Amino acid sequence: MVAGDFNQIYKSEDKNNSNINRSLLGHFRGLIGSLDLKEIHLNGRRFTWSNQRIVPTLVKLDHVFCTACWEEAFPDCFLYSSASGVSDHCPLILKLNADLKGRRRFHF
Repeated sequence: MVAGDFNQIYKSEDKNNSNINRSLLGHFRGLIGSLDLKEIHLNGRRFTWSNQRIVPTLVKLDHVFCTACWEEAFPDCFLYSSASGVSDHCPLILKLNADLKGRRRFHF
């Protein structure tokens, strides 16, 4: 799993205006594809960053990507965000419904 502020959009829908550098977008998608990663869906929010102006630019710059093996190990993961009064980014929270039961002990 790879997560963070990539300072780059992954899809054109990740920005609320059409001022998009399609070349950079293509390079970023190419990198993610070459690493065979898949984006984990962000629930409840479309954008994670704002320039906080009167007519704001809203962008999803924060992403979480995973491999197929990771997704298979945690199929019920849930990605959501929290509000932040201190930053222009929304913190992302990844909830794992992991079943980490070990082998049962043998008892007489």
